[in-house]
Amino acid sequence: MRMPTSKPGWHTYPGMVAIVTSMNENQKNVMAAGWHTYIGQDPGYYGISLRKETHSFNLIKESGVFGVNFLTGTHSEWIQATGTYSGSTMDKFEALHIPYENGIKVDVPILTDAYFAYECKVIDITTYGDHEWIVGEVLLTYKDENVFSENGLPDLSKISIPTYMGRSEYRLINHKTDSKKHRITDSL
Repeated sequence: MRMPTSKPGWHTYPGMVAIVTSMNENQKNVMAAGWHTYIGQDPGYYGISLRKETHSFNLIKESGVFGVNFLTGTHSEWIQATGTYSGSTMDKFEALHIPYENGIKVDVPILTDAYFAYECKVIDITTYGDHEWIVGEVLLTYKDENVFSENGLPDLSKISIPTYMGRSEYRLINHKTDSKKHRITDSL
C-alpha cells in the first residue's frame, strides 16, 4: 500500500542514460548522465544535470559546449564505467577504448558508436540543489538512419536500448520487449 514518507526519494528510473562529452583545451571527458531531457524544438535545446564537482562540469563551463550521445545496449558496460570513474584522474576514452570523432560545429568528442547524438552550445547554467542544470542549444544532430524505422522510432529488431534501473543494473528494450499501442479516437 502506498503511504506518505518523510524520507526524500526520487523515482526517475528506469530511464535512458545519456553520455555527455566535453573538451577544453587538451582535456576531454566522457560521463554518464541519468538526468537529462530535450527542452523544445524550435530552436532545439537540450538540458543535462551535473554536479558542480564533476570534471565534466568544469570542462563544459570553461568551453561553453558539450555533446550528448546515446549508445545501444551492447555498450551498457561503457555507460556504467563512464559514470563510475572520474575523468580528473584518467582519460576514460583511452582507458575504456571508446572511439570518437571531433565535432563538426563545436569542439567536443562525438562517440562513433552513438546511434544518436547532439552538439550543443551552452546558453544557461543554473544551480538547483546540489546539481547544475546546463541548457544547450542543439547546433547539430547525428542520427544513424539504419537503426530507425520509417515512423522515426528506433527499430528494435536492429538495436537494443539500455535503460538504467539503478544500482548498476540495466534492462534492454529490444524486439522481444512487450509492446502496447494506445490509439486515442475522437469518439470519447
